Amino acid sequence: MKRFALYQLPLIIYALIVFYVSSLSRLPDTGLQIPYLDKLAHAAEYFLFGFMAIRVTANLPRPLKTGWVYTLAILLSLVFGLSDEYHQWFVPGRTADPFDLMADALGIFLAAFVYYLLHRRRRTAP
Repeated sequence: MKRFALYQLPLIIYALIVFYVSSLSRLPDTGLQIPYLDKLAHAAEYFLFGFMAIRVTANLPRPLKTGWVYTLAILLSLVFGLSDEYHQWFVPGRTADPFDLMADALGIFLAAFVYYLLHRRRRTAP
């Protein structure tokens, strides 16, 4: 139960938050006029999702080989991102945008790279 609370539960809660925000017809206006801010937000949102997904797959009760940890987490995150875009297709005022999915993927792959660097550094530290 402790493992679930530490690893799976945070990802489930985050996925529910993402789903809720995707269900809103209008997002609050930040007032910022930054080009591609929405793509940056998607990349950041899925960076966090991807990072948490890797934490889940890296800490399963039956350990996976390193390659499978990353592969499974990346696939899980990409499928969730795809389902999120599909979901937005049905929300009034929202659209499914393939460029949003590309930004999601960028965030996911960046999270995998950062997690790998952190894990490698921790493993090689004296």
